[in-house]
Amino acid sequence: MEQLFTLISSYGFPMVLSIYLLLRFESLLRGLKESIDTLILLSNIESADLRKLKKEKKL
Repeated sequence: MEQLFTLISSYGFPMVLSIYLLLRFESLLRGLKESIDTLILLSNIESADLRKLKKEKKL
């Protein structure tokens, strides 16, 4: 607890709070990024499948 007070007095409360929140939410942000990447991949696959089906119908 004393280390926390030392950090706050050295860097200021807003900076210490920002660092704490960034460290705390880092894993959540990584999970969100992975989910978005997966959605992009699935969207690209679905789009490619739709183009393929449209081509087959035209032939």
